[in-house]
Amino acid sequence: MSRSLSRLIFALLVCTAIVSIALAGGDKLRYKMPKGTTHSYILTSDSKTKAQMMGQDFTTTSTSMFGITMTGEDVGTNGEMILIAKVDTNIAKIDSPMMKDTARVIKEINGKRVRLTVTGMGKTVKTEAVDQFEVTPAMQMQGAGNPADYMRSLFAKLPEQAVGVGESWKQTAPDTVNAQGFNMIVKPDVTFKVEAAEKFGGYDCLKITFDGPSSEYGTGSRNGMDLVLDGTIKVKGTAYFAPKEGIIVGIDQATTTDMNISGTGEQMFSMTQSSTVASKVTLSK
Repeated sequence: MSRSLSRLIFALLVCTAIVSIALAGGDKLRYKMPKGTTHSYILTSDSKTKAQMMGQDFTTTSTSMFGITMTGEDVGTNGEMILIAKVDTNIAKIDSPMMKDTARVIKEINGKRVRLTVTGMGKTVKTEAVDQFEVTPAMQMQGAGNPADYMRSLFAKLPEQAVGVGESWKQTAPDTVNAQGFNMIVKPDVTFKVEAAEKFGGYDCLKITFDGPSSEYGTGSRNGMDLVLDGTIKVKGTAYFAPKEGIIVGIDQATTTDMNISGTGEQMFSMTQSSTVASKVTLSK
C-alpha cells in the first residue's frame, strides 16, 4: 500500500505541474508557429510533498526534466496552428519511503509524436497520437501519461484584448484537463500583469507576472483504485513572451497545492496532501 501511495503522489505532482506550469500574456499576444518552424523547450521541476493517511505521514521529494520539441506542420481552416510535438528526453529522480533516491526514465514516450491543433490564443482544440505506444506497468509506476498532456501545458489561453505595459487582466474561465488518467476541472482566479518590455534569452520580450489561486476537482483511477480529488492551487511567477515571434521564452513559477484525496473500491482510504513545486520552462532553441 505504501508503494502504491508513493506512485500515486508522484503522479498527482505531475498532474499539478501539467495544470499550472504555463502562463503568459502580452500586447495583443498570439502564438505563432509557421510551417517548418521548430522550437525546443526544457521543462524542469523540484517538488516536495507531504501526505497524511490513517495517522501516518509520508514525505516525497522529486526532481524532473523533460526535453520537448515542437514543429509547425500546417495551418487549420480557421487559422489554427497544427503542430507536431514530441518528448526528446526525460528523467525523474524520486526519494520516498519506498523509492529511495531513484532515478527513472520514461523510455516509452521518448520520440513519440503527437499532433496538436492550437488557436492563436492558446486553446488546444484537438490532440492526436501520431505514434502509438502501450502504457506499461513501468510507466504507471513512474506516473507517466499521454505525451500530449506535457505539450498542452506550453500553451496558456491569452487575452482577447490588446494589453500593454502596466496593464493587467484575469484568467477566470474554467478549464477541463485530462492528465495522467484523471479528469480535472480547474477554476482559476489568476491575475496577470505586463510589468515591462525587456530582453530575455536573446529575444525582445514582455515580462508578465502572475499570481492567484485556483480550485480543482477531479476523478480518476490509479493502481486499481477509484479516486476523487478536491483541492486548491496557488501560483506565483514570471513569464517572458516574445510578441514578434509569438512564443514563450521562459517561465519561472512557484506552486503550492493542498488537496484531499479519497479512494473507493477494495482499498478505500482518505488522505490529505500538501506540495510545493518550483518549476521552469526554458526555450533552448
